[in-house]
Amino acid sequence: MKITRKQWFCTLGLVLSAALSSAQAEEKTLKLYNWADYFAEDTLAKFTAETGIKVIYDIMDGSETLEAKMMSGGSGYDLIFPGDTVGVRLMRAGALQPLDTSKLTAVNNIEPGLQKLRQQYADSNKATVPYTWGTIGLTYNAEQINKRLPDAPVKSLDLLFKPELAARFADCGITLIDSPDEVLAVVLNYLGRDPRSAKPQDLAAATELLLKLRPYIRKFQSQPLTDLVNGDVCLSLGYSGDMTQAQRAADAAGKKTTFQYHIPREGTTVWMDTMAIPVDAEHPEYAYAFINFVMRPENMAAISNFTGYPTSNAKARPGVDPLMRNNQEIYPDEATFERLIPGKDIPQADMRARIRAWTKFKTATVK
Repeated sequence: MKITRKQWFCTLGLVLSAALSSAQAEEKTLKLYNWADYFAEDTLAKFTAETGIKVIYDIMDGSETLEAKMMSGGSGYDLIFPGDTVGVRLMRAGALQPLDTSKLTAVNNIEPGLQKLRQQYADSNKATVPYTWGTIGLTYNAEQINKRLPDAPVKSLDLLFKPELAARFADCGITLIDSPDEVLAVVLNYLGRDPRSAKPQDLAAATELLLKLRPYIRKFQSQPLTDLVNGDVCLSLGYSGDMTQAQRAADAAGKKTTFQYHIPREGTTVWMDTMAIPVDAEHPEYAYAFINFVMRPENMAAISNFTGYPTSNAKARPGVDPLMRNNQEIYPDEATFERLIPGKDIPQADMRARIRAWTKFKTATVK
């Protein structure tokens, strides 16, 4: 039978349309939800080049947003990165799927301290894989602190929590991490009380201490990097990664500034971000592939070097920047781990009481 020109083009169009639809159907896509700049610059590109799986990277603006998305169901994500206590709540609510360890290639390589820490989260440790972690402590400009107080107790929270000492550094700038639960935990532990308490007498004691410091606090911020490097802040209670990032930025700018970080000898909190697969993930197999990819030592080391935070794979350590790898304040030893305070899923009523105490302190009139 003779095919007309019109019929030929119609047939060709149908063939091309079917081929395009087939290609689209076969496109492999992983949808993940994580904090901004929480991979190395080439992590996602290398994963796609190796596996053919395209990554859609949605940026998380807060743990509360993550929880809301997961609790409502149908988030559309294949892999998420919840903090330790967020993972507990999500697993308890049935929002995460237990992981099949036979599909994971590096779970036995997790840092010993983190392995022990994971046991604190019985509700979620079978549904999460540790990703990055760190502590809350004191980051400071060594020259500025020594200039004002040569024998400053830089390894103690006295440096910040004794008003007469905090007053010495007010002119060069003090900042606190804007995190009620973390700061209150550190303060309460310093006072010899339950770090996660919501008892009125405990919160009153913590508030009393903090209010004495209020005149000397310049800012409340979770990312003091710019202010540290620019010299607008010389002392910060915040994340352990702040020191690494500030030192790198100062070095890159040609500034002869030395930043140091200490885990307070009185103890402090430790946090851990994790990887987890939602119970309704469309492509859990792609999520497993990504977890295994980033858990490789060379990839974990690259992530650590970019973010400034330790990663969970102990075998990645040799590839980590010596600025972190050789610093026991960043990679604490076993004895230090013993005085770190793990996160805790606090009841909502208790958390509201803690936030009220924080708000009272934060909004206090500075005289």
